[in-house]
Amino acid sequence: MKLSRRALLGALPFAPALAQAEALGGGSIAFESLVRQIGGMVEISPYLLRAADYEFVFAYGESAKSRLVRELGTGPLETRVAEADPDLKAQVAFLATLLYTGEVTRDGVTKAEYYPWCLAWSALTFATAPGLCGGPGFGHWTDAPIKGAM
Repeated sequence: MKLSRRALLGALPFAPALAQAEALGGGSIAFESLVRQIGGMVEISPYLLRAADYEFVFAYGESAKSRLVRELGTGPLETRVAEADPDLKAQVAFLATLLYTGEVTRDGVTKAEYYPWCLAWSALTFATAPGLCGGPGFGHWTDAPIKGAM
């Protein structure tokens, strides 16, 4: 798609209003900011941010997402979560679990759908997520450890 100069200049006056409307309405900008606070990291994969948005709405609904941003969107996160009701605390725990483990539970079955992008792998300096390291398929994780190496 080629964007013309005329189309770009015509859209510029609306950009601040759209960003403000999204933030006020609990849109993805405000939600992503809150997710980064919950994760404790600014550098979170865009894919994981989209997954957090999708999975949260799938589990709790769009209105819960707006409420979460409205209730926890300003001030120190620790204080706001400590004072929050049990529903909001459960939602924060849901997001923290998703961010750090890549796990989601559907129909009583927990799967690590997003593990290659989860924050736990960022914390490790000695390993990468299976399938993202060298080698085909599951990568080096398919190789058994060398006996006596440890």
